[in-house]
Parts: sequence; structure tokens; C-alpha cells
Amino acid sequence: MSEKKPRSLQSVSDMIRSLGAVGILVGVLATFVWLTRIESEQTIREVDWQAIAKGAQSRTELPTLGPVGLDNKWIATSARVETIGQLQVWRVGVVSPSTEYVSVIVSKSEIETLLKAYVNIESEEETTKSIGNKTYKLLEDNINKVLYINENGINTIIYSTANWEETIVFVEKLKIP
Repeated sequence: MSEKKPRSLQSVSDMIRSLGAVGILVGVLATFVWLTRIESEQTIREVDWQAIAKGAQSRTELPTLGPVGLDNKWIATSARVETIGQLQVWRVGVVSPSTEYVSVIVSKSEIETLLKAYVNIESEEETTKSIGNKTYKLLEDNINKVLYINENGINTIIYSTANWEETIVFVEKLKIP
């Protein structure tokens, strides 16, 4: 005759078998969810940069420049006043119709400080580019374009990964709302 195991050993082995069965079920479910997931497009959060600019005008002495009058294919994604050291920086960023990034950065900070803080560009070769009635200094590599100008002690940088056509449209629309 076989001896029967004590009840305490039976419950431990039953519990281990139950946990194993639940683990297998969870693994199958997780695999199914992983294999059938749908990649969703990245959602772009739009901001009303002009309302933010009007509010910022009372808190800063900087011109709150932004692209006034662009069509609705351009989506503003950021607008804010920041601080670098002791000086303020006004920034507006938008996504262009070709889903590239274009921004304007305005500050009394030194241009080198602004470029180090906000621009990712390898180019050291500086040229110039005229847009409208202004001549900007230009740094450019395969992806990035950086236009900057100093007017009355205020540095304005336009940083863009968009093509030249979109970048020029953006620059031509820069105004204070």
C-alpha cells in the first residue's frame, strides 16, 4: 500500500502547480498582446503660442516673436520664457507641414551661449543669408539650419530642420502678436 502524503505537502504542491498554470496563461496573453499591438502615430500637442506670448509680454522685456499668420498645417508645440544664467529667453517651436521642427529663440544672452544651449549643429563655417530686408548669419549642416541676427542688443535665432522653403516662410512671418 502506498502511503498518503500529509495534507500540508499536498497544498504546497497544488499551489505551485496553480502558480505555474497562471504564469503560463499570463505569458501567452502577454505574447498575444505584444504580437498584435498597433503602432500609433505620435500625437503632437498643440499650444496657443500667441496667448502665451501676450501673457509673457508683461513678464519680460524681450520681443515675444512668433510666426503670425501661418496656415493651420503649421502646429505650434511650445512657447515659453526660460532663464539662462541671469537672462531670460523667449522660445516658440512649431512643426512644419513636412513634420520638421522650426523655432525662434530671442534673448539678450550672448549668441555663443544661446547656440550652445539650444542648437545642435556641427558646422563651424558661417555665411550669410538675406530674407526679407534682413541679413542673417547662417550655420548649416546636412540637417540643421541656424539663422541668427543681433538687433538693438537682442539676439534672435531661428533653428530649423525643415527645408529652405518652409524655413523662409517661417522667418518672413515672425512678428510680435
